[in-house]
Formats: sequence, structure tokens, C-alpha cells
Amino acid sequence: MKKLFFWLVILFFVFAQSYFIYALNQPEAAKSFTQLWYSFGVEQTAYSQFVFRTIQWWVVLPILCLGLAFSALFRATKWLPLAAISVSVAGTVALYWSAYAPALLVHV
Repeated sequence: MKKLFFWLVILFFVFAQSYFIYALNQPEAAKSFTQLWYSFGVEQTAYSQFVFRTIQWWVVLPILCLGLAFSALFRATKWLPLAAISVSVAGTVALYWSAYAPALLVHV
């Protein structure tokens, strides 16, 4: 049961990462995000610009998360599942923070 829960958590975060990366890799998707922010007078942060410029390299993140999860499955250490979940959570937060950081929200 613990392994099932572990895999559900990992797959949830891998799906969230993959969806975000896929969406930003679409033609003109990143440009439409930035145009939306500029239309409301919100300046894109340096971190957001970095992630949007290098989004094609972020595909390594879900692969790394799955690799850590598989190695946690086949090795009996306690730190590997924790590392897999930590990297998955941190990677997902890092990706979504580039688009939904408080500095990028429209102030009313």
C-alpha cells in the first residue's frame, strides 16, 4: 500500500511537470504569457524569464523524478523515496512559480 501511495504521489508531480513543460513548448505559448502580463502592466521576473527561455531543457526534471522513483523501488534505503518525493515537489513548485509567483499577479 505504501508503494502504491508513493507511485501515485510521484506520478501526480511528474504529470504536473510534464503538462506545464508541454504547454510552454507549444508555439507562441511563452510569448502569449508574457504579452498577457505586459498588457496588465506586470513585468516578468528574471527567474520567470530564465525558465521560459530554457523550458526545452526542463524535460530532464520529470525524467530525473522517475529515475529516482525507480531506484527507490529497487533499493531498500529510506532516503531514496524521500529524495524522489522532495525533488518532485521542489521541481513542480519551481516550474509553476515561474508563471504564478506573487510578483506576476495583477494587483487590483
